[in-house]
Amino acid sequence: MPSPRSRPVSAESIQRPAPAAVPGVRRTYALRPEQIHPVVRIAHRLAGGLQIPRRIILDYELVLIVRGGGHWTCDGQRRPLAAHDLLLIPPFVPHSFEADGARESEHIAVHFDFAPAIPATARGLDQRRPFRVRFTHGLQLALHRRLYAGHRVERGLQAVVAAHAAGGALGPAMASAHLAGVLLLLLAEPAGGRTPADDSRQHARVEQVTAYMHAHLGHRLDHGALERVSGLSPSRLQAVFREVTGYPPLDYLRRLRVEEARRLLADARLSVKEIAARTGFRDTSHFSKVFRRIDGLSPAHYRAALLPGRQEKSPTPARGGQG
Repeated sequence: MPSPRSRPVSAESIQRPAPAAVPGVRRTYALRPEQIHPVVRIAHRLAGGLQIPRRIILDYELVLIVRGGGHWTCDGQRRPLAAHDLLLIPPFVPHSFEADGARESEHIAVHFDFAPAIPATARGLDQRRPFRVRFTHGLQLALHRRLYAGHRVERGLQAVVAAHAAGGALGPAMASAHLAGVLLLLLAEPAGGRTPADDSRQHARVEQVTAYMHAHLGHRLDHGALERVSGLSPSRLQAVFREVTGYPPLDYLRRLRVEEARRLLADARLSVKEIAARTGFRDTSHFSKVFRRIDGLSPAHYRAALLPGRQEKSPTPARGGQG
């Protein structure tokens, strides 16, 4: 029988309209952190309004609001949504989404189970009874967290989507590995996403800098510009940024540029030279060197794997539109 990872899954097969009555008793599965080996069923990044009527899903889902906002209702509680909000939607819990139609919106959605046999899927997802996962050692995952642009969890979810889309022999395994990292990061934070005051101030400083990076990816940025944005001394900025993101500021900026370049490489109308310019690299040689150092292959080879059979366009007149 095919493994849960190999079965094609549609959104319709893992959701249904919420029943009038809230589901009754749920079976509880206790899970130790080392038992987390996620099964990723759906992982995609979608533009357009997140407008979903009241429903339940049959597995867990992480939803990251990339752009836009609105409201969501979960288990009877209505909450506002904004960019960089991360939601955890449990199975068999009624919920709905109302998008703010006045703003452009985009979100990442990942449907998953925490481990292949919790609960067992041999009888099919549609045969599942209400359940929940409870972690040992008092660990919890918050239903709603506020992240910031470029947060490690956000980058991890982007990696899940990219690996899942790549498919092949390693794609599902890579997607599961990336998601395991995301889940462990979330479990390592205090329950409810609360942080001490000092940590909150550090996160706010880093968020200021990462938002500035995102808004100026195509510009030349140096330490001086980032220090002015953060209001921190050079040594303090280095220490705080490394503590929060795991990278020094300029290394983090290079990774943001490569992430944006990956997205643009999916648009065959754009040349590698155009993409290098849009993402702030000096020239195609510098772009290729950094891209290869981070991703292990050149932009051209990445595009060839992403768009098999598509040729790199010549640098003659570009045809309209952004990637």
